[in-house]
Amino acid sequence: MKALYKYAPGGGTSRLEDRPIPQITPLDNVRVRVSACAVCGMDIHIYHGKFACDPPFVMGHEFVGRVESVEPEVTSVAPGDRVVAQPHLYACGSCQSCRDGFPQYCPQKRSLGINRDGAMAEYVVLPDRYLHKVPDAIPDPLACLLEPMTILVGDVIAYSGLQPGDTVVITGAGQVAQLALIAAKAGGAGRVVMGGVTSDRTLRFPAALALGADAVVDSNTEDLSALVMKLTDGRGADLAIEASGSEAGINNAISCLRTGGRLTVLGLTRRDSVAVQWDTALRKMLTVRYHMMSNYRMMERSIEIFATYPRDLSPLVTHTMPLEEWKRMFDILSQGGGIKGVMKIIPGY
Repeated sequence: MKALYKYAPGGGTSRLEDRPIPQITPLDNVRVRVSACAVCGMDIHIYHGKFACDPPFVMGHEFVGRVESVEPEVTSVAPGDRVVAQPHLYACGSCQSCRDGFPQYCPQKRSLGINRDGAMAEYVVLPDRYLHKVPDAIPDPLACLLEPMTILVGDVIAYSGLQPGDTVVITGAGQVAQLALIAAKAGGAGRVVMGGVTSDRTLRFPAALALGADAVVDSNTEDLSALVMKLTDGRGADLAIEASGSEAGINNAISCLRTGGRLTVLGLTRRDSVAVQWDTALRKMLTVRYHMMSNYRMMERSIEIFATYPRDLSPLVTHTMPLEEWKRMFDILSQGGGIKGVMKIIPGY
């Protein structure tokens, strides 16, 4: 089978190879024929040798496909079922993280496309308990985004205290920010304002407006906090979602919030420290929540949102290419030239 293979550590160590078709076992008891696999930001960092991983392995984890074969004891899925997957596998079930309901943080877990074979290939095998059936109403490119969407459903809807009618500010305009916008709207937000930078004007801001943003702000030339205060009669936003990972974005999020507001942090700075308006956050008595990685408990809600969202979700995916053009896709996304890219594994999907 054709597969995008990370054969050694470092950058420039990925290539399209002919790999053996994986076989099902009592542990990895389902084989899925992959239809499409999205390119995550993590995949970009792995490609450039800037993310901790354990090669060799097939890359990719945000995929959709159809069950091709199963071990005899499997009853949760059957050949022909269309499925998406949780990428962090083999949690022990007994450590503190597992007992707290966060098996994705289990020290024993193994993750698709990080330290075991992933899904930028024609086939992938994994345990049935990590699969979720997905309706045909959600097209393949969007179905690939259901796994990252679970992060936002958890952090924006389930845990942030979001209330119907809340004013929400999102700092950042990339793929996580766009999914946060959808989650906020699906969770009942009354108004959503997205702040980004000048380079977002061409592609990301139009996508956000198409997906339901009430306003977009170029923070390089406009005062995001001033606009939010104007829209809220000087009160400030109820919830800020920081998805930029930039020092400016973090401080913009803090400045936009009302007294007693909530800040959900999703953007990685990839720095040891940043200068944060700590006293401002303290004086406002902000509640701050940090989280990352997919949330298994939110998959069914994510599927429901994608299947029923009142707007066209296609602006989320800016590039689709066959797997053979993976290098061009990775280079475009590495240069910030898109929101989300999806590799087509089966021609004509």
